[in-house]
Amino acid sequence: MKKGFTMIELIFVIVILGILAAVAIPKLAATRNDAKAASIKTDIGTAEQAVPAWFQGQKEASFLNAMSLDTGVWKKDTTATQCKYVYTDDQGDTVSLAIMAADVNASTGVVTNNNPQNACDSNASVMGSAPYLSVKLVKHGTGIVSQLEDMGVKDINISLGGHKVKF
Repeated sequence: MKKGFTMIELIFVIVILGILAAVAIPKLAATRNDAKAASIKTDIGTAEQAVPAWFQGQKEASFLNAMSLDTGVWKKDTTATQCKYVYTDDQGDTVSLAIMAADVNASTGVVTNNNPQNACDSNASVMGSAPYLSVKLVKHGTGIVSQLEDMGVKDINISLGGHKVKF
């Protein structure tokens, strides 16, 4: 009696493994996208808490000093006049974190978005203006912005200097 597997048995095993791989690989890719969306959501939540707290204590508007921002994921937008970091996915969806400064209405004390100015760079402080943290989601496809919206993330503007923000 011979020991071993026949060619037919090996072919069946290979076919079964192929079917399992065809089912498992898309599920793993979706899990990776979900993890990326959760990571981006966590970064946004951290920025919402850390940047205003850092500004209140230090009178300086800076992402890198206020929090641990993964610059491998978030790319600094060098064309912007404000401190801005952007995440772009393969669908073209973008999520941006920006620190901006705008004018304050002297009579109402409300920040208006009429004239956003340079609000920060790595060590610049924002004095005599109304700085605010801006989170913007821009959807171009069915990428990360859809996932973030499903998680309850939306565009926000948070005052850093205690002024009311009206947009």
